[in-house]
Amino acid sequence: MENFADLSRRIESLIRLGTIAEVDHAARRVRVQSGGLTSNWLPWCARRAGQTRDWDPPTVNEQVVLLCPSGDPAGGVALLALYSDQFDAPSSSPDETLRVYPDGARVLYNHVTGALSASGIKTATMQAAERVTLNVPETLITGNVIISGRLTVLGDVLARAAATVSGLFSYLAGMAGQGGAGGASTTITGNITHAAGTLSSNGVSLHGHRHPDSHGGETGTPK
Repeated sequence: MENFADLSRRIESLIRLGTIAEVDHAARRVRVQSGGLTSNWLPWCARRAGQTRDWDPPTVNEQVVLLCPSGDPAGGVALLALYSDQFDAPSSSPDETLRVYPDGARVLYNHVTGALSASGIKTATMQAAERVTLNVPETLITGNVIISGRLTVLGDVLARAAATVSGLFSYLAGMAGQGGAGGASTTITGNITHAAGTLSSNGVSLHGHRHPDSHGGETGTPK
């Protein structure tokens, strides 16, 4: 009968439901509360723990399955995780894959609409040793953009608002423009230096034009 009682206890303890009572992050161990039993420090099961590794530690009161080989809780492992009344599923949609975080951040992908969104985050950093490529027909940025390196644009640039250049403005393939709506014109304040080529206005060269003189001839060109 004693052997039967021990065997019965071991069978009962093979698989138990419980909740996380404590977490030791440095040791990667948890204590599990299951009924009147509080386990010793046990490992929890991660998704991957080889050359590819995950770090997503359990939280206190998270519901788990306690797996105990040979029915001995002292050698058990915590299998994560089961929804509970305290930590219910964040979605009920069959179309979504959703991750929520304690600070309210959410990463959501809807595989029907093809929409991926990350919300509630404060900062985001992507670091690459060689290159990051965004291959999309159109990109919309609603806030300010700061570029600390050189900007090279291979296509045309269309600016629908005012533009301010605080450094040297240089161009290599000529410059063309026209006045805006309401008779807007071009105004330059400060000195202008022109070298090489012809500076003309309405077809008249500034440095090559001549005027009739009082003797019936023409004046010389401006010096």
